[in-house]
Amino acid sequence: MSATTEAARGLNQKARTSVGVPFGTRVRTRLHRHKLDKELAYGADPNVNSVRYERARELVGEQSRRRIAASLEKLLTEADSAPRAFSSRVPIARAAIRDSRVSLDMVVERLKAPAYISAQGVAMISLLLSDGAGPLYGNDPAHSGKLRRALEAAIDAIDHGPVLVG
Repeated sequence: MSATTEAARGLNQKARTSVGVPFGTRVRTRLHRHKLDKELAYGADPNVNSVRYERARELVGEQSRRRIAASLEKLLTEADSAPRAFSSRVPIARAAIRDSRVSLDMVVERLKAPAYISAQGVAMISLLLSDGAGPLYGNDPAHSGKLRRALEAAIDAIDHGPVLVG
């Protein structure tokens, strides 16, 4: 095992636990999760304050990565099936998802890998999943290009975004 891989495992191990994090920090992190995800997705340094740092640790933690990867895999499966006749859910952009399968698979692979990844990219994916008006949802023909570009940016951020220190 390389030194880089061992260092990445150590960073991810730290990301999995909130033991020792003050209660107030955990509460503020929970209350402002969406705002913090936006800040991180736009490249804000996760090491600047304790709340942003804690959210970044949550995002790169194993549980969050597994949950997000499972959501993406579910979208890939749903994109290949017929839409439900009646549903209160926002319709997924089936064509855009099918067109972006390779990029989505790359994101899932990175989320499942034990290597360290940047919280910026994970935040970008989390926001994509939660944005019902974004390129993962609806029937806009322009969504294929938008989704592909968003996934390429997220993959780059996962690989090269700001690193958690500590």
